[in-house]
Amino acid sequence: RLDRRRFDVTVCALKGDDVIAGELRKRGVRVITLGGHGKLDARVVWKLWRLIQRERPDIIHAFLFWANLACRVVGRLLHVKIRLSSYHDVEVRRIWHRLIPDRLTMRWTHANVCCSEAVCRSVRAQLGGEEKKYVAIPFGVAVEQYNGAGSLTRRDLGLREDLAVIGTVCRLVEPKKGLRILLQAAARLREQAPRPDFQLLIVGDGPALQQLRGFSAELGLAPWMVFAGMRRDIPGLLPLMDLFVLPSLYEGFGIAILEAMAAGRPVVATAVGGIPEVVVHGETGLLVPPGDPVALADALHELLAHPERARELGARGRERAHEKFRIESIVRQHEALYEACLRQFA
Repeated sequence: RLDRRRFDVTVCALKGDDVIAGELRKRGVRVITLGGHGKLDARVVWKLWRLIQRERPDIIHAFLFWANLACRVVGRLLHVKIRLSSYHDVEVRRIWHRLIPDRLTMRWTHANVCCSEAVCRSVRAQLGGEEKKYVAIPFGVAVEQYNGAGSLTRRDLGLREDLAVIGTVCRLVEPKKGLRILLQAAARLREQAPRPDFQLLIVGDGPALQQLRGFSAELGLAPWMVFAGMRRDIPGLLPLMDLFVLPSLYEGFGIAILEAMAAGRPVVATAVGGIPEVVVHGETGLLVPPGDPVALADALHELLAHPERARELGARGRERAHEKFRIESIVRQHEALYEACLRQFA
């Protein structure tokens, strides 16, 4: 969505084509892939060198560790005017062979774009660098896509019509996403009621899928569980949820929360990382401590027992998503950063 009258955009993937590359091309974005194999494929550095020599970009904006590193080193050697790095998660534990090169090359970047103030603080605490080089620009959402319209029904996903739906959307990675905590909280809710008045919908895939399936069976939750797998129709899925929950133990931002808010879903999430910058406790959702199934169960019960309050939280969350996180506003912030760097450093 960058203004093509001011910016000529090329996306370079260090590895190969994927779904995202195809979607970008459909939107008219030029995509070049370098065909890297594994994290230590030195040929990628040479291919990137040749690409930068040929394209002569004014700005390189890199995302993820290896791209950040390559951008700084190759970009500096080839005298690229502006080199930007990005960080999208709080740094819980940095392994040394990443920490050292990140620290050593930090001075070769003109700005570090972080998705939240919490990520800015976390990354700077571990990597150092000048405070003025850290810029927080949140993720954004195309709010018009989350207007509640869609043809999906609960039956399409194997959900029951007579039970409230507690849902989440995330990559199934443990312990980060706290999904075992969610299952423990659900088991606690089930123990408190003679007949469960809810069902759980987990959307996503990842290495913890089978572990979570097994754990849900151990807890006696299997009859009230739906694992929907990887989906690409999230705007149509979210309206099926009565509550959205993200119980992460650490999180840089939580873009799934933002999508749920845009869809008007009341949110229950953990007060970690950048989440409190998105969810206002008691106004657009409820925040609980991480790793606490009792507090999570209490918050879920509160909104299940008071659906009117849940709807009010959802409505205010949608207003906040519209006011603070519209994708158009976020793109303008990136454009302003690029232009400010060009004025200062080019």
